Amino acid sequence: MREHLPKIVIVALLLLVIGLPFALRAFGFASEKQTIDAAPQDRLVIYSPHNEQIRDELTRGFNAHRAALGQTPVELEWRTSGGTTDLRRGILSQFEAVAERGELDDGIGADLFFGGGEYDHNKLASGVTIGEKNQPVAAVPNLPDGLLDEAFPQRTIGGENLVHPDVLWVGTALSSFGIVYNRDLLSMLGLDAPTTWSDLTDPRFANWLAMADPGHSGSTSAALETVLRRRGWTQGWHTLRRVYANSRYFSASATKVPLDVSSGDAAAGMAIDFYGRFQAGATQNPDGTARVGYIDPAVDGVSQTATTADPITLLRGAPHRAIAEQFIAWNLSKDAQRLWQRKRGVEGGPAVYELRRQPVRRDLFTDEERQTWADPELDPFAQALPFPGPMPSFFSMVAPVSHAMAMDIHDDLKAAWKAIRDTPDDHPNKVEMLALFDAMPEELTLVWPDEELEKNWATIIADPEHARYHDAAQVLEAFADQLGSAGRDESLQNRLRWTAFFRGNYRKIVGLAE
Repeated sequence: MREHLPKIVIVALLLLVIGLPFALRAFGFASEKQTIDAAPQDRLVIYSPHNEQIRDELTRGFNAHRAALGQTPVELEWRTSGGTTDLRRGILSQFEAVAERGELDDGIGADLFFGGGEYDHNKLASGVTIGEKNQPVAAVPNLPDGLLDEAFPQRTIGGENLVHPDVLWVGTALSSFGIVYNRDLLSMLGLDAPTTWSDLTDPRFANWLAMADPGHSGSTSAALETVLRRRGWTQGWHTLRRVYANSRYFSASATKVPLDVSSGDAAAGMAIDFYGRFQAGATQNPDGTARVGYIDPAVDGVSQTATTADPITLLRGAPHRAIAEQFIAWNLSKDAQRLWQRKRGVEGGPAVYELRRQPVRRDLFTDEERQTWADPELDPFAQALPFPGPMPSFFSMVAPVSHAMAMDIHDDLKAAWKAIRDTPDDHPNKVEMLALFDAMPEELTLVWPDEELEKNWATIIADPEHARYHDAAQVLEAFADQLGSAGRDESLQNRLRWTAFFRGNYRKIVGLAE
């Protein structure tokens, strides 16, 4: 054994050297450096879920801006492994570690968290717990006087914030959530292009939908939550469960969905708007037709999506704070905002990639600007529809319920869905099978106190003058509070119990079909 010990040590060290970068990448700490003749002292470290095309154009644009000011280029170190949720968790974990050492103000060696949605950036604004108090790990950037008022004459869109109330993050672009689809595959399946979330529940989509895991992807969580807030908790999960049952897989990366739809590995999937539009543009033919399409869902012309900010957060203890603040300010400038939507080759537009995103500055939505755009029909400030006032956020519940209901037991879910599809409507067990399929554990069941509220809640909460508006609002508020009251250990136990509940029902369905 002793004669083999040196060889074992060498092999172990070799495995460590090879494996360490992959381990860091798995936990969201891998990085990618993009620079233009950068001086070593001029540097930014940015955690971001943004794709390569965005990173490339923003790196090029920011350094062109600095060059125009007579400043040296900046090396942008993009730390990009994982989705928004993974990155946010990694950042908070690092801040928790430095807080335990009493070094919170020293930061974590990173400057910015850029991209994702309000929920994850608000988590950084809430920060970490020290003693009995929460300390934000976000910092207020020092921006040029008047810039925020110029960029955000109104600080909300469709009821959603464009800027954190305490300026602990600012929006840089707008996002909406919809459906990306492959026209050739839809034709093969005998399906029309989807226009609503419910269209994805069609049994003909079985095994032809692509989905991402909301436990990793913040944009996926936001898309799924949109369904719950537009259709209501009960009907929303009724829809999502059928979408999950039609899905082929749940990717850890939201970017995989539109790529697989484009390549023909899936017929459709839920996606953030610019992923879908980018693929539609990439497959466009000279005659203007395209193999891939994207749509923001609507019912009778009424939007069923949400329009939200894509924020940037200055991290506490940022080592390159002055450059980070300059980068934030540049992102809010008209020149930077034009990069999101201008066509490639147009003066002031992207050099290589059309980003197909919606600018956050309302003053760019003019007829003159639209003449240079890749998507001139976009008009989010006119089309964004607020959620009904009393409708609470369900964001934190999307991932745990989705995993318990579908992702952790996907084979059981698909087997139950197939049993239902294959069972004739006049089968004596069909009604019971459907009831089992849609059943929820007790604490996940929204119970209305009377028939009027149960049947008419949607129209009631849409009308603040309705006599029962406050009754419906109180039920929704109490239910949301109940959902969010569980601690970490209790949440884990709940998820295990919910999983057993759903699995048991799915297997009963298969048995009833037999």
